[in-house]
Amino acid sequence: MSTPTTLIQYHAWAGKKVLDRLMALDDASLTKDFGGSFPSIRLTTLHVLQADYRWLHRFKGKPIVEIPNGWNDANTHTMITTLLGIHQEMIQQVKSMTDINQLIRFTTAKGTTHEMPFDVLLTHVVNHGTYHRGQLVNMIRMAGAEAVGTDYFLYWLERNGG
Repeated sequence: MSTPTTLIQYHAWAGKKVLDRLMALDDASLTKDFGGSFPSIRLTTLHVLQADYRWLHRFKGKPIVEIPNGWNDANTHTMITTLLGIHQEMIQQVKSMTDINQLIRFTTAKGTTHEMPFDVLLTHVVNHGTYHRGQLVNMIRMAGAEAVGTDYFLYWLERNGG
């Protein structure tokens, strides 16, 4: 069974794999409309950045947080750098959380308030990241670049010398 720290470290590792690949793409590829719920690499990255920022602060005990000014207009490379930093903060925050049953109160962007156990929300964060990394990898392929593998077993092999 994976620990909360291992799961968030996987989330950061997999995110970095994809984000590093995005850094090599040109602006035309990052902003091209590929279709889907967030039709471009840039818009998908912005969504992930905003979501992970909100979850980081929820885990810190802030049920609602405003997205920083300028993020909607930031270039993709700036967003990637910011997201990599947020992932490192998430690792430190999750390491400090010792009660997986701790209830986390949060308010969604639509204004509804909920309270759920930390382990449920951490699972959501990792699953949400996996979903959108899959979209990004598909767009990377559609842009003509080589995809990157982010499966959990690849993370485990890399960490354990396999």
